[in-house]
Amino acid sequence: MVTLAASEITGAAPQRGVARSIVAMAMRAPSLHNTQPWRWRICSEHTLELYADHDRQLHGVDPRGRLMMLSLGSALHHAVVAARSVDRAVRVERLPDGGPPDLVARLHLEGRSPSRPEDRIALASLVARRTDRRPFSSWEVPDEILRRLAEVSTQAGAPAVVLDVRQRVAVEHLVSTASVLQASRRLVEREHARWWAIEPRATYDGVPADLVPDRVVDPLGRGRDGAGVLDGTPAEDAEAVAERAAVLAICHEDDNRAGWLAAGEALSAVWLEAVAEGLGGVPVSLPVEEPELREQLRSGVLGLAVQPQVLLRLGWPHTSTTRLPASPRRPIDDVLVP
Repeated sequence: MVTLAASEITGAAPQRGVARSIVAMAMRAPSLHNTQPWRWRICSEHTLELYADHDRQLHGVDPRGRLMMLSLGSALHHAVVAARSVDRAVRVERLPDGGPPDLVARLHLEGRSPSRPEDRIALASLVARRTDRRPFSSWEVPDEILRRLAEVSTQAGAPAVVLDVRQRVAVEHLVSTASVLQASRRLVEREHARWWAIEPRATYDGVPADLVPDRVVDPLGRGRDGAGVLDGTPAEDAEAVAERAAVLAICHEDDNRAGWLAAGEALSAVWLEAVAEGLGGVPVSLPVEEPELREQLRSGVLGLAVQPQVLLRLGWPHTSTTRLPASPRRPIDDVLVP
């Protein structure tokens, strides 16, 4: 069981240590290319503020800032999980009125509230969570687990759809098409070179090369060459590959900052629940990074009225695979603002 240090939980001065520890846990959240586009302010021992760091927005693949807001939503949910695990009630103001434009949320720690077993399990999942781009085993994820994960997303404010095999194969082709489109854009390629498959591990952000397979067997991931198995793969083989992983589409009816933030919170909630089940996961954003492909995904593949915000690929890790190291994280003092 994971807990925060006892010395940070008692006494007046250490209460500020609790706030700092909550920020440290929130910094473990997933983000597009591990850009970590957040800043935090500890206003008092009872109040935290989350800000968008627009200097870390990827304008090539994310000109509207939608994926950046998804990342911020995940960080917000991580912070709530951390606070609840140390017996604190939390009230969240999302996109507060009258605040600066980059203020995303304000968290109020409102006194003692004994943590529940599920709160402590969620914290353990938060610490254990990794983005696993390696191929999963051929074991299918049971339908009852997938239905429960979709319900977790809905309860978090963003409805989720479990894709069938046909839809997963269609998504794989959208991934390949998006890769080809983005390869022709100089700004996207510059961003890819800056943040993806970095060698050596010389920074506190980006995706290190040792966490990216040379070539991803399951094309819902992305290898160092940016491609998957679908290049030249017969349709029947592609369908067999698709059966190895389950895919959830996390959606929201509001395609604006509030909807994106909610989808990011739901992504975090679903992912932590999946980790508690023993599943590995990796978010898939390529099909929603391109507007035309995103519309194909919404109407042609999924047949939805709501907007797909991000996909989450889930599966059972191979029993022989080693535990992945954590992606690098920025020092907390680089994230905190006065």
